[in-house]
Amino acid sequence: MGIVVHLVILLVLIFPTDSLARRSSLSSEQKTQLSHIQTIRVSALALTEKGFASPELILQVVQRRFEELGFLVVTDASELHDVEFHIICEERKHQQSVPRYGTDAELTNTPDRLWNGPACQLSYRLEGRDLGWHKEVHPSNREDALIPREEQILGTDASVFEPLTRELERLDFPVMLLSEWGQTHRLVVLLTDPQTPPTRRLVILDLLRQFPDSEALPYLLKLIEQGQYSEEAIGALSGLGHEVVPHLQHLFESRDRSVLIRAAAAKGLGRIMRADGDPEVTTVLLKYLSKAVADIRSSSDIEFPVLTEVVWAVGSIHHKPTVKLISTLQDEIWLIYDNSPEMKKLRDVVSVVHKYLDFNQI
Repeated sequence: MGIVVHLVILLVLIFPTDSLARRSSLSSEQKTQLSHIQTIRVSALALTEKGFASPELILQVVQRRFEELGFLVVTDASELHDVEFHIICEERKHQQSVPRYGTDAELTNTPDRLWNGPACQLSYRLEGRDLGWHKEVHPSNREDALIPREEQILGTDASVFEPLTRELERLDFPVMLLSEWGQTHRLVVLLTDPQTPPTRRLVILDLLRQFPDSEALPYLLKLIEQGQYSEEAIGALSGLGHEVVPHLQHLFESRDRSVLIRAAAAKGLGRIMRADGDPEVTTVLLKYLSKAVADIRSSSDIEFPVLTEVVWAVGSIHHKPTVKLISTLQDEIWLIYDNSPEMKKLRDVVSVVHKYLDFNQI
């Protein structure tokens, strides 16, 4: 079962979903409009089992969080605005249909058709058109959502939304929208601001990994050189493709860097190789693998994090020299007496890649 799970993971890595697919469906005019959004009209609706409740607290939270990022927020539909942001909160959520388009279904905070509330649905409209961005907020402690209904009735109508209001304070949906709207200039300002909390920086780096923008390149390189969030910054850097290969290669080959940094660089190179089939990256990774296989005599000769990532990376190269290297590596690591977690992980990865490559030789 473990081998099957690892094989599925490898297939996902080798044939990645394009996280930009939904964004690429937008027209150039829409992308330009989104990148220049400054004024947001916010509307909120709160529905309980007994009818409508006041959404005032929810509106206040959302308005404050957008204003903290420098946006102007209005609530009157007659006032000029660039985009509409909608929040619909329900005590018992209605059935969620399958999205008509978009690739967000597998991502965190997207609508869950199996969850029946309480929940808040977040979405936006540009010139009255729903562009397919939908997020869903549940109480972080699901026990809040399982309070017996008779106890909920004893409280005020708005009390059922208190856990959701707290969750809207926690969820970084404004930063998600900065990425969605292509406002990288705002993201890098937050990323480099010393006052930005670590959790928000990690969210930003993850978004830059999913939705790369060359505007972020100098800021990512600076973070790496400063030793701040280096592994996450390298992950974001790798999304930029061929132009960052020299930077990743330098990190990968620098012996004065930690093995974790070099492993992150190997992972990034592997991502680029799978996406672009870059021959330069292929040569770099296979050169390392060949030397590592030739030098192994004991566990002390193995840079476990680096070698593990290199093996994952070359798992999609279907030619005889690679298959032979992986086969030789598998024989050698099983001859070494080592039951450490690092060796176990390496053996698992090598076994999965070997089976995958061997299968493709049939």
